[in-house]
Amino acid sequence: MKVLYYRNKDKDVEKKYSTILIKSFEKYGIEFSELFDDDLEKRTSASALFVIGGDGTILDLCSFSCLNNIPIIGINAGKVGFLTEFECTEIETAISLFSQSALVTDLRTALDVTFNDKSYIALNEIVIQRVYAQNLSAHIINLDVKINESYVDKIVGDGVIVCTPTGSTAYSLSSNGAILAPGINAFSITPICAHSLHHRPIIYSADSVCEVDIKKNCLPGVFIDGRFISLVSENEKIIISKSKDSVVFLRRNSWNFFDKLMKKLN
Repeated sequence: MKVLYYRNKDKDVEKKYSTILIKSFEKYGIEFSELFDDDLEKRTSASALFVIGGDGTILDLCSFSCLNNIPIIGINAGKVGFLTEFECTEIETAISLFSQSALVTDLRTALDVTFNDKSYIALNEIVIQRVYAQNLSAHIINLDVKINESYVDKIVGDGVIVCTPTGSTAYSLSSNGAILAPGINAFSITPICAHSLHHRPIIYSADSVCEVDIKKNCLPGVFIDGRFISLVSENEKIIISKSKDSVVFLRRNSWNFFDKLMKKLN
């Protein structure tokens, strides 16, 4: 049994937590190696990827996880830890349960995002929004949204979020979006500071294809899972669909989304 581990160096100062992790691997006879940033585009195989960090760290590793079909076991060294399963005080517990095959699979739907002839995977969301930066005019954003080529609405304002159930508790929730339970086959379209009171979040089938068309004189930015990708110009089309790949997490058998939701929100 071989596993990988990745440590966020800003969270795991002086290897405080990874040292405990390594000692636990050795105690339970698990073969391991460290995953580095330079390895994230490579193909490899492993039974699991242990991640020491917060939700942002896990989001950065989702493409690697999908590419190699390696489940993630998150160890929270961040602030909130919606995506992580164990706290840093539970590292040996995590490895003990893993060694006993006592963890259960949690499959999370992801988004495929295509524009400018490039494709990206998003576990949480794609955000198209106005950008405040030197030498850029931060005009309000004018977008047309379609689902399965049928016109849905024109959104004028700061932008729009298209999120998965996993991402519904992130930026979308902060923008008054609905909470979607994991496993529901749906995505959400959430306007950001819209210039009309009629705009409300829209929940739609994840089996549909969403298209966002950039209109008029604006230059919004595209952000995927919190990471800036690029600016997009007028008449650009962004296609958003359900990814054929899922992001897989390993969790305790007792894991309950609603218990965690209330604990983290409070």
